[in-house]
Amino acid sequence: MSQEEVTHILQLCDAVWLHPGDPSAPHADLHSGKCSDGFVDVLRALRFTNICSILAEQLVKKFGKLGLGGQKIDWVIGSDHAGAVFSHSVAEILRAQHDFTEKGPNKTQLWQRFAIDPDEVVLQVEELITTTDTLQAVRRGIREGNSHSVKFVPVVGTLVHRSGIYEFEGSPIVYLAHYDINVWEPADCSLCARGSKRLKPKANWAELTGK
Repeated sequence: MSQEEVTHILQLCDAVWLHPGDPSAPHADLHSGKCSDGFVDVLRALRFTNICSILAEQLVKKFGKLGLGGQKIDWVIGSDHAGAVFSHSVAEILRAQHDFTEKGPNKTQLWQRFAIDPDEVVLQVEELITTTDTLQAVRRGIREGNSHSVKFVPVVGTLVHRSGIYEFEGSPIVYLAHYDINVWEPADCSLCARGSKRLKPKANWAELTGK
């Protein structure tokens, strides 16, 4: 499945918004306080279980193209909580065990329900990567939550990639769609300077997208 086809699915699910370039149109006010000319709300698509399964299958096919088709995978692990939905579908296709880390204090991700055996191999999957902060927090949580070294598949998977980083701990980040979305401090935002209204995306989705 091409990026254009993935984008089409996300658009049908009203899950992706990109600023049209019209300075009178609003733009995104991110949780970080920064401004953005695009936003992807992946859960708007993943709430449809058939869509989630289709996209997970496409990601698994990409793993196969990297020569990982015969790779032993015992666990697929995502983050709390959006990453848990997509990673579960990937685990189902791979017939692997599944769980997700839980949010802890100071943006940590905790692994505290199960022990991963020393010979078991973990595949890390997210629904969206904007930085590698969540990837790092999840992996740190898994390592700290087990009394021995944990083996990871030499690849990380995601549905949507928005980062300028394409490797994580020396392993490639595999994705179905990549979007170059700009992020600015409000003082440096050209859209703010031209009078564009700032909106919190999830609370004002209809107004932001004009639907």
